[in-house]
Amino acid sequence: MDGSSDAAAGGGPTRAWPVGGALALLAAVNLLNNVVAPDLYLLWACLAIVGLVLLARADGLHPRDWGLGPISRRAALAAVVLAVVTAAVMLVGTQLPHVADAYADERVVGMDAGQIAFAALVRVPLGTAFLEEMAFRGVLLAMLARRFGLAWGVAGSSLAFGAWHVVPSLGLAVGNAAVGSTLGAHPAGAAAAAVVAAGVAGVFLCLLRIRYDHLIAPLAVHVTANSMGYLLAWLLLQS
Repeated sequence: MDGSSDAAAGGGPTRAWPVGGALALLAAVNLLNNVVAPDLYLLWACLAIVGLVLLARADGLHPRDWGLGPISRRAALAAVVLAVVTAAVMLVGTQLPHVADAYADERVVGMDAGQIAFAALVRVPLGTAFLEEMAFRGVLLAMLARRFGLAWGVAGSSLAFGAWHVVPSLGLAVGNAAVGSTLGAHPAGAAAAAVVAAGVAGVFLCLLRIRYDHLIAPLAVHVTANSMGYLLAWLLLQS
């Protein structure tokens, strides 16, 4: 996202409905994914991505504005380095007392190798990471930045990213023993911590998106962290 981009220039249309439409779409998908029909997770994600693109186009934005322009060599190299560093940090974490407990995840209980592979290679990259990057570091960041400026765009999209994690985090203390022992079994404590953590992570991912003018950099971190989270949780469960 460079200074010449419509999304960063503060100009363009100021109609509220595209932003409201994007937020409403994400709220609906969040409920569908986590409450109404979680088994259709990938379907909802794909429909949401299409809807976000349509809303962005209706708002006068172009692919580069939401982070899907040409990939520079610098951005591609950064993505590789970020993925390797993220993976290395997570692997080190499995060897540290107490930190390793945070990898425990009841979602992987009973899953076989094929199911884990599908989760790590398809469900997470497309249904979680790409959707969330497209939504929060792509379309929503661009919409907010062109209306209120880049700083407010980062703040607003990161706040929305934190709110996106409220519903899925309500059972976090129950499904993760380390979280439960740290925050207590009350869902509100785990939810609040997850929202704050997601918001902070959202700012970091926005900065990557802006620095490398593409979604590939934050996407590399997001996919690596989430996919390895599944894989490491499953491997630790087998040991």
